[in-house]
Amino acid sequence: MQAATAIANPAEQIRPFARLTVCARAYEIAEIAPGKVSFRASGEESWEALDATREDGWHQIASEIMQRSSDALLDFVRMHLIRISGDPDTNGPFEYDLFGFVFAYRDITPAGIELRLPDQDWVALNLPEQEPPLTGRERAIDALLRGYPEIALLFAEDVEAWALRLSAGLRIEPVW
Repeated sequence: MQAATAIANPAEQIRPFARLTVCARAYEIAEIAPGKVSFRASGEESWEALDATREDGWHQIASEIMQRSSDALLDFVRMHLIRISGDPDTNGPFEYDLFGFVFAYRDITPAGIELRLPDQDWVALNLPEQEPPLTGRERAIDALLRGYPEIALLFAEDVEAWALRLSAGLRIEPVW
């Protein structure tokens, strides 16, 4: 998927023809050229062009919007990550599974952890402090995404397929 492309036309020249709702998020859809569509979150000013066209269908359009407008990788990991070992009342280690990608982390200090990726040794990593502090599963997810950014490439096809499956629950309404 290409990076987001902002529309050069002023917002007042673009008129939405549909409101798309998927996963409790609402978006306005407008045609910017025959068959070519753009979107914006409801209430926002700027429009973003989509690669998906009207001919590709609403599910493909919704899938692309979901991947562009939210942290789809974070949402995907949150939905699918499973803790397979580790006592939540301790500092770890904790072991997690994401479709066969098994990794572990353990707390060292409030900001410091050690992360162990498949077939690798423990590596120290400092996480930015957050308010409120992340704990448990959310801390594991933060550790994985910050400590192994390549995870985005590893699961890119899975995230795309997941977004397409979620788009099955979309709702389309005309905008008059």
